[in-house]
Amino acid sequence: TAKLNETTLGASSTVKGIYDYWRQGTIGSPTQRIVAHVDTRIVACAVADGIFSTIATGLSSGAVPAYSTFDDLLIISSDANADVPKSWDQSTFQNLAGFPPNFSFSVNHKNRQWAAGDITAPSRLYYSDNLDPESWIDVTSGSIDVDPSDGDAIVGLASFKNELFVFKGPYKGSIHRISGSSPNDFTRSLFIRGITAAYHNTIFTLPNDLGFMSPRGTVHSLVATQNFGDYEQSTLSFPINRALRSTVNQATYKNWWAVEDQLNGMVYLAYTPSGQTRNTEVLMMDYRFLGLGESFPRWAKWRTFGADAMAYVIDTNNRTRPFFGMNDGFIY
Repeated sequence: TAKLNETTLGASSTVKGIYDYWRQGTIGSPTQRIVAHVDTRIVACAVADGIFSTIATGLSSGAVPAYSTFDDLLIISSDANADVPKSWDQSTFQNLAGFPPNFSFSVNHKNRQWAAGDITAPSRLYYSDNLDPESWIDVTSGSIDVDPSDGDAIVGLASFKNELFVFKGPYKGSIHRISGSSPNDFTRSLFIRGITAAYHNTIFTLPNDLGFMSPRGTVHSLVATQNFGDYEQSTLSFPINRALRSTVNQATYKNWWAVEDQLNGMVYLAYTPSGQTRNTEVLMMDYRFLGLGESFPRWAKWRTFGADAMAYVIDTNNRTRPFFGMNDGFIY
């Protein structure tokens, strides 16, 4: 490992989120910034120098952030009710325009921004106007209630294979799919009950599949779930499920992170072990041999250090590599 920033962002400061933000612009010269949540600050740097500057202060310390890029804007939100959604275009940092709901996380899907995690409407899925993440109250924006009052809240969103998948949890668990291309034909259908993602940041992509870590610590995929239902054998982590359930601190599920390392055929899942209060271990899932005579991924634990936040970043040589945020104010 190597450090991105030579100077700590705070010796006892925890990096709670990392995002690789590219702005294409209109001059044929895209610009990249690494954005991170640290304590009550949002900071950014160029990956070439690792020198961070503060772009925002006064946010809720310890909140779990989420990031998305649409219309060249970085859209920033968190699970803290006091932190309203923000936007940054590498120049202006401001509250997200267009009267958005106070969402915790969002994704872009079918040329709209979709959002959820509003504590005043925990089962409500919102969508913006077409091609405009800064317009939430016009005639072509709206919302869809997903099994309201079922005892769960929307905990994650993912766009996959022309559909939007909505995860509800963390208790009973269910996954729903949103189909259609406009408010005139948006439809919701139940995908499965009894399984869900731990939180938005534990959802990851796989070759031709979508994976997620559950609030129980087990690891699943949509394809395996669709083919086999909620049977134990349908989990990607089937060989180690008993060990996971006994060693994961399930109370900290919102703080877990997952990121795919496409170059090496790995998924890294940062989680909190029992008796710990932060992610001090990383679970490594090697999926290279799935379908090549092996039914399950290969598993290992990386105990060198954990990760309070993770992201997949394109470095200065146009190579992709995972970045890890720690509680010492450094990104590795």
